[in-house]
Amino acid sequence: MNAILVGVDGSDASTGAVKWAAHAAAVEGAELKLVGVYDASTSDYAPGLIIPQDVIDAIRQDASDAVHAAADTAKEVAPGVPVATSIVDGDAARVLLELGKEASMIVLGTRGLGSIKGLFLGSVSTTVAAHAHGRVVVVAGAGGDGPVVVGVDDSPISDAAVAEAYRQASLRNATLIAVHTWTPLDADALHGYGIEPDEIERMSQDAVEAVAERLAGYASEYPDVKVERKVLPEEPAKALLDAAGEDAQLIVVGSRGRGGFRGLLLGSTSQKVMHQAHSPVMVVRN
Repeated sequence: MNAILVGVDGSDASTGAVKWAAHAAAVEGAELKLVGVYDASTSDYAPGLIIPQDVIDAIRQDASDAVHAAADTAKEVAPGVPVATSIVDGDAARVLLELGKEASMIVLGTRGLGSIKGLFLGSVSTTVAAHAHGRVVVVAGAGGDGPVVVGVDDSPISDAAVAEAYRQASLRNATLIAVHTWTPLDADALHGYGIEPDEIERMSQDAVEAVAERLAGYASEYPDVKVERKVLPEEPAKALLDAAGEDAQLIVVGSRGRGGFRGLLLGSTSQKVMHQAHSPVMVVRN
């Protein structure tokens, strides 16, 4: 189904995610599904506690109010996009993953309140990013009207991210910046190990040719997309963030990879990109 699922909790971050998703739905010709997840279960620290019904009703009402407000926001951003709303009692990660099976994309803010508190700082983010069947977008910031930036490594697994990045750049009439880091050490560090500048240049050029070969097929499929290649020795998260700056429309990464983007979703690189990016970050599974 061509539907974009958005986790809603009433926070400013959630509202930002709704606005981005509404625009994306208009661009992609998709339906928007807004879901508020609330958890009325008892705490692990007090398993015998019975939550009064009026408290449960209040929690549910807060979730309902948040979803309806989000629907109004979405309709303001993209009046022509169909919007469906729902509220669900349960664990946030499990609910989003289950509903996400029927969606083409899951969109979430980086911070939130209530049931999705700390969504991209803990286990929920790890679970959704690692196990979602489709695309997951983390709206860390609104971004701008600049390029689409994609991380490219030396494995076929990044091909899914590259293909999606080309598609997004075409849909958004944006330049595509393809970033590849052939070593996590920057040029100064390589010099410190006795590697001469001309040798660094030669290795960079070899990497440029390898990246060009990996991008060639997509270039013929999307002849309208202007591509800039950045191939350099650098720590991968820093390279992506530097390329994106503050005006990138989107940063696209694969969910697994080798080389400069190893463990992107479950390690320090992913955390750095998601926490420091000024633009939405899209994770694409192979």
